[in-house]
Amino acid sequence: MFSFLGNEKLLYLFDKHNIKSTFFITGFFAENEKLQVKEIAKKHEIASHGYSHDYWKNKKLDIEKDIKKSKEILEKISGKRIIGFRSPQMQFSEQLIKSLEKLNFKYDSSLHPSFIPGKYSNQNLPIKPFKPFNYEIIEFPAAVFPTTRLPVSWTVFRNMPSAWINSAVKGLLKREINPVIYIHSWEFIKFKRRGVPFYVTAQTGNKFYRKLENFIKYWENKGQEFCPLQQLI
Repeated sequence: MFSFLGNEKLLYLFDKHNIKSTFFITGFFAENEKLQVKEIAKKHEIASHGYSHDYWKNKKLDIEKDIKKSKEILEKISGKRIIGFRSPQMQFSEQLIKSLEKLNFKYDSSLHPSFIPGKYSNQNLPIKPFKPFNYEIIEFPAAVFPTTRLPVSWTVFRNMPSAWINSAVKGLLKREINPVIYIHSWEFIKFKRRGVPFYVTAQTGNKFYRKLENFIKYWENKGQEFCPLQQLI
């Protein structure tokens, strides 16, 4: 889900702190919001998020064709080469990596190396960048707490105390791992929707903006830099 106001806040925050980041965008969104994609591409890396965010639900859909379609659309609109990918719902598999390598992607960031019942069962996979299934694609796993494998991003980032999040980042940096933290534009608006669990919408809007900016300032003061994933290859 995308929020224009939320994206404006995010781009403003990144500009304020001179941060360049990676935006994972679907081909469907890019087709319908070309100006937004072009605006983001001025300063940030554009990476693929598939064509349709729901492709993982459709067992009959050809994943490779879906990814290829999104790549072509994003390259045409952004004017940049697309080398990175993140699957909807962080669905990681050998089939995915095989398709990405065939389509000349350089990296993937679809792996949550953690265990969440009904969602992820990747607790035995690496938490640092690696080349999965003997392919040349580099996998950048989403950040987790190094010992418990609890995810750092999204609802955890918003709902956990900042000290805990900073502790996880310290643990990753100590292990020479660059933390990959992801956020969504809609998290910067006060979000409520009937039927959505409280923890999904809690601490959104200005509270999240302030928390993220404080996080940025904390690590800037420690001499750390934020960068797009393509810079880590």
